[in-house]
This record gives sequence, structure tokens and C-alpha cells, in this order.
Amino acid sequence: MNEEDRDADETAAFELRYVSGGWRMKALAWRGPEAMAATAFAEGQLVSVRNACAEEMGHPVDWDDPASYRDDLEEKYEAPSESWTVGAVLAGVGCLVGALAFLAIWVHGVVALFD
Repeated sequence: MNEEDRDADETAAFELRYVSGGWRMKALAWRGPEAMAATAFAEGQLVSVRNACAEEMGHPVDWDDPASYRDDLEEKYEAPSESWTVGAVLAGVGCLVGALAFLAIWVHGVVALFD
């Protein structure tokens, strides 16, 4: 990834989804030294994530040792809560009606086999 390819919205979404340094390190799943990154920008980003995690944890963390940042992962993650929308409710009801219709047709077919 180059700095030119960076999308601020994607970065913000990633940081919102993975709220702590430990979760970000787990999500990136990098192994080995940051120097192995394909670009200097990617190396800088990996160093930044590791340093932020180490600062949060209060001790050094290592990409190759998930136990070093695992304590942060034990915190229960709670997704941001969103209120129900009319569209979501209608989609759920539609799925339920479709499943019930499928089940009714299937039962009718099974009964017809034995008549």
C-alpha cells in the first residue's frame, strides 16, 4: 500500500471497528519485523500500530508473540449499537415470510407423496 492509495474513510472505519491496539495487531496478522514490509509507508504504519499498542499495554509488544498483546484482546468487544430501521425490519420480515413459504411448499410436497 502506498500513501497515495490511502483512503481516510477506510482508515477511520478500521480504527472504529478495531478500537484498541491489540485488536488492530490481531486484525493485521503481521508476522516478522516491520522491515519486511513491501514499502516504507507500510513499514511506518506497522511500527505505528505496534507502538500505539505497546503504549496502551504499558509494555513492549511483538508481532511474532501474540501473547504480548493478548491481554488487550480479552476485553469484551462490543460492536457499536444502531437502532432498527424500517428497511431492516422489512428485510427481516421478508426473509421470515420467504422461509415460511418454502417450508409450507415443502410440507405440502411431502404430504402429496403419501396421498
